[in-house]
Amino acid sequence: MYLNPKSSDSSRDQRAYIGWLGLFQYQKNLKLLYEIASKLPHEYFLVAGKESNDIDSDTLYYLDKLKNLQNVQFYGFIKRDQVLPFLAKAKFLLNTSHYEGFSNTFLEAMVVGTPILTSTKVNPDAIISEFNLGIVYSNAADLITQLEQLSPKAYELMSANVLEYVTTNHDHRPLTEELLSFLDCSKPINNRKRTMSQLCNT
Repeated sequence: MYLNPKSSDSSRDQRAYIGWLGLFQYQKNLKLLYEIASKLPHEYFLVAGKESNDIDSDTLYYLDKLKNLQNVQFYGFIKRDQVLPFLAKAKFLLNTSHYEGFSNTFLEAMVVGTPILTSTKVNPDAIISEFNLGIVYSNAADLITQLEQLSPKAYELMSANVLEYVTTNHDHRPLTEELLSFLDCSKPINNRKRTMSQLCNT
């Protein structure tokens, strides 16, 4: 995935909604999405996605309940070139999954300065909490409490942090330079490649 980190509006007030995107399936935990959206009636939620081929009855049940909430709108299936514009207008990217690795949507949200809301079950290598890239919550009530306590300044800091994190750790340009620097030092010795420490000390 090609990343081009760029500043977006870092003010929470200038962003329109809390964004959620993914397939509608058990793993994505639409029950938790419903609990959060129903407890935040003054927040607007924009849900992008479509039903998976093997959608389960629990997901269908909460999908129907979500459609009846006045503060939830369904965007439909989102194409790859629509992801960044969708996330750039979001106050937060909301993750409600039961389990997940390092989601591409996390990186895509960071690229446009959008902080992440995710549960304690989906906080890969604890980066969201360690680098202050958003809010890590234990349940819907905990998330609501943390959102109520979040100041505009704290939000702007999170937005700046996600841009800095993705630029430092996932931008292809400095990573390519680092790789090229390594390859310049990788000269064979006794038909084997030297280790990095050997190379840098010669």
